[in-house]
Amino acid sequence: MTDQEKPDGAGAPSRPETAGSDAGGATAPPVAAQPPEEPTPPRTGPRIALIAITVIAVAMLGLALWFQHETRKEQQAAVAQLDEATALVERADEVVLEVDEVVRAEIDTELGARAEQLEPRLPSAGEDLATAIRLIERSRPNLPEGELDYADALREAADARLEMLEKAETILEFNIKAAAALEPALEAWGLVVEAGSLTVEAVEEYNKLTREGVTRSSELTGEAEEKVGRAQELFSEAATGFPETDFDAYLEYCDEKLAAIEISKQADVAFLADRPQEANTLSARYNDAERELAEKAAELPASPAEPIADAYERHAGEATEEYFEARARASEADGRLRMLAGVEAVTDEDDDEVPEGEDGDGPADGPPEEADTDSGE
Repeated sequence: MTDQEKPDGAGAPSRPETAGSDAGGATAPPVAAQPPEEPTPPRTGPRIALIAITVIAVAMLGLALWFQHETRKEQQAAVAQLDEATALVERADEVVLEVDEVVRAEIDTELGARAEQLEPRLPSAGEDLATAIRLIERSRPNLPEGELDYADALREAADARLEMLEKAETILEFNIKAAAALEPALEAWGLVVEAGSLTVEAVEEYNKLTREGVTRSSELTGEAEEKVGRAQELFSEAATGFPETDFDAYLEYCDEKLAAIEISKQADVAFLADRPQEANTLSARYNDAERELAEKAAELPASPAEPIADAYERHAGEATEEYFEARARASEADGRLRMLAGVEAVTDEDDDEVPEGEDGDGPADGPPEEADTDSGE
């Protein structure tokens, strides 16, 4: 086909008419494109607050749990210290109870030996009690409330026992001294009494005014002299053992008795040598000496145990009184411990409560059992 043969509308595309074209109708101007609307952001304030509250609550719960855990640990440690203190008091009671027996017993040689064996054991027992007191004081701020009464009673029991041992140091010292003096002093006085009987018998033999009688008198006087001499040695031994006791009157009596015996011996010799006047003079001197001795003997205590007891009272009486005051406190505290532990009290023969626990040899075994403190976990 030629160009003339192209159908209408064929060929190059025509440009659209614009406002500047010569066409008769005007077209609307183009509209600018609008950007897409952005979505409205959510409200975040309440959500942040809720998260913050949750975090704080969790932190506080964690802190509370940690504090509870630490509190339980401290309580368990405190109860362990209280148990340790109880064990120390029980160990000290091995000495305390032996000391109590000695303090309350009558003094004799055997008691003095027991006191000597106990004396070096006092310091270690005292240190056990002092350590127990420190443990109780250290544990008390962290103890569960249910343990406080036990801790207070145990503290009083330990305090009282410690004072008992402190006073017992003085008591045992003078128990030993009194025991050391008592036996020789009593033996010495027994010998003096026997010597007196012998000299009386000697005078009776002498007064027969026969050689046989005077010879027998001389033999009896010699026996009396030996007994008084031995008594003098024993009184000196007693004075050495208990120097705070005044044995001077007994020693002076022995000296004067020996002097009188010497006069009697001289009278016997004079009689057997047929010197009657000299014998009579000596007999008169002997009689005067014996009268003076009788007066002196009347002024002496009935037994040398009396001056020993007086000296003991002067030097250990106050300590003994304070010991029994502390012992009463210990008994009262032990009663509270037994009550808290549900243990029946034990008494001695005099119905006087003594420091002892469930098994009779110490305080109640440990504090009363508490409810499980781990129930919060």
